[in-house]
Amino acid sequence: MSLRIAYASALRFLRKRNEVSQQQLAPAANPSYVSRLESGTRSVTLDVSQELAQALKVDPLTLLVLAYAAERDQTPEQVMSHLLEDLSAQDLLASKIASGITKDPHPEVIAGMELHSQIIELMDQGLTQAEVARKLGVARQTVSNHLKRK
Repeated sequence: MSLRIAYASALRFLRKRNEVSQQQLAPAANPSYVSRLESGTRSVTLDVSQELAQALKVDPLTLLVLAYAAERDQTPEQVMSHLLEDLSAQDLLASKIASGITKDPHPEVIAGMELHSQIIELMDQGLTQAEVARKLGVARQTVSNHLKRK
């Protein structure tokens, strides 16, 4: 079973178990969208999944565990047991993950910063711009441009 179909089954299961109509989920998602989710013709985003779970008064992870249980033909208890084993085996249970998006500098930016440091270091040793350029294998204009940013 595909994960999309499994999610559809889990969503329908929770909605019916809680005696909630697709119309009652309207604040979280358009009823026609909920219908397409439940028929497995649409995929859900994490944000919409969270809103649907909140509208169904469950933790968003509950909805996802039910979906994976359906997809794997297992019980939610089996999925949770596997999850606990996996997190333990990977030594991730006590890990705290930063919630913000961290953006690593682009490799070219890093290379440019390293070149800049090398240029400054060689200039501080008394070399001319032409000598620095030859030593680093770059154009003299590149050295000049870096020195302007000093």
